[in-house]
Amino acid sequence: MMKLLKKADIVLIVLLFALSLLPLPQFGQPEPACYAEIRQAGKVIERIQLTGHTGITELTTTYEADGQKKHNHIRVENEQIAVTSADCPDKICMQTGAISAPGEIIACLPHKLIIEIKSE
Repeated sequence: MMKLLKKADIVLIVLLFALSLLPLPQFGQPEPACYAEIRQAGKVIERIQLTGHTGITELTTTYEADGQKKHNHIRVENEQIAVTSADCPDKICMQTGAISAPGEIIACLPHKLIIEIKSE
């Protein structure tokens, strides 16, 4: 009678099973806290904690160019941040929508405004 599994097959199965269990310890770790860093003209003007944020917080940034004040309205709702209105010509900052994950960015180049999500 022919043997279905050889010793090498059993070793390979056990090894693959053991390798499949390696990522398990990472699932129990909590995600690092996230915050939004708001910079205008290269200076940090505000840091807002997003992880655990509940409710609505609204901010307005102003930027003066050519003797005129330009503005961006920023809304933090729950754990997301977005630019809700701006008087820049292209409105790309508004079209980006709400962001919440580390590494995501909202940029308003005419107003020199950058909103970046960072993790601790």
